[in-house]
Amino acid sequence: MTRAVDQSKAANYMTKAENSLRIARIALKEKAYDTAVMDAVHSSINALDAFTTFYSGKRSSGKHTDVLDLIKEILTKDEFEDVKKQFSGLMSRKNESEYQPTLMNDKDAQDAIRRAERILSKIKAKLPL
Repeated sequence: MTRAVDQSKAANYMTKAENSLRIARIALKEKAYDTAVMDAVHSSINALDAFTTFYSGKRSSGKHTDVLDLIKEILTKDEFEDVKKQFSGLMSRKNESEYQPTLMNDKDAQDAIRRAERILSKIKAKLPL
């Protein structure tokens, strides 16, 4: 499922992505590992929303992984595969970090931040914002 979004709002999604990643880094330093993972996940969601909003005026409104169908049309095959790998890894931690009693650890947080940084870097390079 997708939802139409005013393309001028892409920059707002990018701001949210950058802010979430900044907070994830702070959370890691403070040993708030669950928060670090959650914010890394939300950073990537917002980065991809910025990307699809800018290029197609749409964002995913169903399952978070539905965004992959939208970005596949915009990125090269290699770029898509890398983003898909990073995003899938993050999404596999979303439920556990937000809703389950399992606690994330330092390694989980570092991995999530690395993945979100990689996505954000790749997306920012493709956006003239």
